[in-house]
Amino acid sequence: MNDPLSYVYCPPSQRVDADACRGLLDRVGAALWITPMPDGVPSATHLPTLWRGDRLIAHASDHNQQFATLTDGVACRVVVQGDGAYVSPRWYPSIQPRSEGGAARGRAEGRAVGTWNYEQAQFAGVLRVHHDRDRLREEVTQLGHTHDDRRIAEGCPADAGRGAWRTDELPPDFFDAMLRGIVGLELEITDVVGRFKLAQNRTQLDRDGVIDGLTERGRPNDLSVAGSMRAATPLYDPSDTSD
Repeated sequence: MNDPLSYVYCPPSQRVDADACRGLLDRVGAALWITPMPDGVPSATHLPTLWRGDRLIAHASDHNQQFATLTDGVACRVVVQGDGAYVSPRWYPSIQPRSEGGAARGRAEGRAVGTWNYEQAQFAGVLRVHHDRDRLREEVTQLGHTHDDRRIAEGCPADAGRGAWRTDELPPDFFDAMLRGIVGLELEITDVVGRFKLAQNRTQLDRDGVIDGLTERGRPNDLSVAGSMRAATPLYDPSDTSD
């Protein structure tokens, strides 16, 4: 039998290890949980997610029919999607349009098309659904504290003088009522594939051109992808035709 993620297309130069996938989830903080429904059609819910040991943990509303109808132990796919950005072939210095008689001909010296750079991690495993109140309390507390600690660490000026939020600030009856309205989710990870598509099939000259183009365009997702490209170890692979 094939591995759960054996059909995920990922050129070797773009494949990253589990530590990089963990880092992506830590940065993004949430993931898309995908499961088959009784009618065979997949359903998906975007949920705040933590990676703990060999498991992903999350929770969802008990009104969410995706999880209310599942049999414990069903196969599940979880996708973490980082920022992405369009890359124009005009940003590749190696194929700038030729000029003839002082006028641009509008034709590139080489062959290239527009593409999309991004970072993504996919997890496969077995889904466990639980209603253990004490466990839910611990998991919700861990999730909230993780994100609020990060808020403090990032030093947002609007947060000056505000300490980290803690679940023990909640009235006990309110917290208990909230816990009664959710179900706990746990993915027992059996496989993980990370694909960081960051122009590994281009020369460093062209990669620098893409970084400059994204930086000049300057949208938040552009700057994020440009930063990831700067941080990535160059793995130039001319056989990678993933564009």
